[in-house]
Amino acid sequence: MFTALQSCKEATKSNFTPASELTTPTTIKNTLPKSQLNVLSSIPSSLLDWAALSELEKSITAISDGKHQLFEESDEALKILFLNIQSNIPDALNTPSILARFKVLETLAYKLRADYKIIKQDSIGFEKTKLELTVAYSNLIFQISKTLEKESQLISKPN
Repeated sequence: MFTALQSCKEATKSNFTPASELTTPTTIKNTLPKSQLNVLSSIPSSLLDWAALSELEKSITAISDGKHQLFEESDEALKILFLNIQSNIPDALNTPSILARFKVLETLAYKLRADYKIIKQDSIGFEKTKLELTVAYSNLIFQISKTLEKESQLISKPN
């Protein structure tokens, strides 16, 4: 048994050979691929009558397509958009996980608006925040879909 263990140690030692050449480091690109900025999630069909969410989807889609009218409007437009969402949220979706995702989305929208006013989309940071906004929106829609799916699976007990 001892001889077998000893030969295994020697085999692993002999297989190791240091690399003769160092590989050249890869460079990091300073631009984001445009294909990543597409909005991938759409509103569940049961929520199509929720006007505030439909307006949010239109705004996020426009931003991801490079149309920044929402940022060119008054400061109140963005504020009203998120106030309408908060005031009209369906009871089934009034959960901490969904409310937190709305807050993340709102924070990113305000950050993107501030960046737009200051640098006029000329930086990598602006594009990164834009990507984060579309990902946050996709996460929100995913969470909404999962919450609605979970609610539909609940079976109520008769009284």
